[in-house]
Amino acid sequence: MMAKILFLMRYPLHRNDNLKLKFDGEMAAARALGHEVHYIGWDKDRLLLCGEEDPELIQTCPFAKLPAYGKTVFYIDLMNALKKVILENQIDLVYMRFMPTFGNAPDAMTALKAKGGKLIVEHPTYPFENGKTTSLLRMPVFAYNAKVFGRMEPMIDLYTLIGEHCDGMLNGRPAMNIVNGVDVNQYQQHKPCTGTSDIHMLALASMSHWQGYDRLIRALAKDQSEEQVYVHMVGNDGDGSLKAWEKLSDELGTSERVIFHGELHGDALDQIVAKCDIGIGGLGLYRKGQLSSMTLKVREYMARGLPFVYAVDDPVVPDDSRFCLKLRNDDSDIDMQQIVNFAKSAKVNADVPAHMRSYARAHMSWEGIMRAVFEKAGI
Repeated sequence: MMAKILFLMRYPLHRNDNLKLKFDGEMAAARALGHEVHYIGWDKDRLLLCGEEDPELIQTCPFAKLPAYGKTVFYIDLMNALKKVILENQIDLVYMRFMPTFGNAPDAMTALKAKGGKLIVEHPTYPFENGKTTSLLRMPVFAYNAKVFGRMEPMIDLYTLIGEHCDGMLNGRPAMNIVNGVDVNQYQQHKPCTGTSDIHMLALASMSHWQGYDRLIRALAKDQSEEQVYVHMVGNDGDGSLKAWEKLSDELGTSERVIFHGELHGDALDQIVAKCDIGIGGLGLYRKGQLSSMTLKVREYMARGLPFVYAVDDPVVPDDSRFCLKLRNDDSDIDMQQIVNFAKSAKVNADVPAHMRSYARAHMSWEGIMRAVFEKAGI
C-alpha cells in the first residue's frame, strides 16, 4: 500500500551539501518502492514543501541571517514547518535524520501521532558517542537537546542505526541496524587511467582530523617509488585540519604533489575523479573511537567504480583485492609503495569498475535497505 512519507533533515536548496546525495538516494528508493515522497527544503530564508509537485512555501525564516542560524534556530523553524505540514496533510510516516531538538519538536511529533502517523529516526553514528566530539561551551546545548529529545523518544516507532549491533531495541524503542547505501545511477562509471605512469589519488571528504590524511601526507614524504605520485584533496575544512595539512605538506616538501582543490561538485568533481587511479577513504576513524563504520565516501567510490584505500572495518565492503586495499586503523606508518602497487593494478584492470558498480547495486542499494526499514515499521 502506498504511504505518504515526509523525510525530515537539513536539506539546503540554495547550496551544495555532501549529504544531499544520500538523502536523494533514500528518497528515490522510497519512490521506487511505490510511496509518495515529500521533504522540507531550506532555501535561504524560506522553508518549502518539496516532492511530487512544484515546491510550495510553508513559511519564511525571519532569523535566517543570524550567525550560525543553520546549526541552531533553523531546527526550531524546521519543526514549526513540520507541524504545519502535518496539520494540513495526512502524513503516514516521518523519516527523520537525528538532529538537534528544541522545545517545539515534541509538539510537532504529538501532532503527527494524533493523526495516526509513524515516526522513524535514523542515527548515522551508533553508539552515539562514537561520532560526537564537542567543546565545553557547546555541552550545555547538547544537554538541553538531549532532554528535549527524551520527551519525544516515546513517540518513536523505530530507530534505524548505522554502526554497531543494537540487539533490536534502543532506550525501550524498537530499533534495527541499517547500512549506508548508494544510488549507483547518480554516478558516472570510472575509466582506468592508462595513458600515464603517474599515480593520482583522490581524497574526497570534509577535511577533519578523523579522516587521517596526515598519515597519507607523511607516507608520501617518505615515498621512494619510481612513479610520480599525486594526492588530490577535495573538500572543505571541517575542523581546522585542512590548514594544518597544508602546513604539514609544506614542511615535509610535498606541496607540489598534494593539491588542495577545495570543495567541488558536479562536472568539476567528475573531472578530478576521471584523472585519478584510486580513491582514499577515511584513514583515522580510530581517532573518534570507531573500529567499524559504513562511510558514504566508500560507497561513492564503489558506485563510481573507483578502486580505493580505506582503514576501518566495513561489513558490506567485499574482500576483493581488485576493489580495495585495507590499511591499519591506527597511527602506524603507511607503506606508500603498497598503495602505489595497488594503484598500478587499478590502471590495468579495465573490467573492475563495472564489477564494483554491479556489487554496489546488489549489496549497497538504498532500495533494498529502505524496503527492510518500511517492512519493519509496518509501512
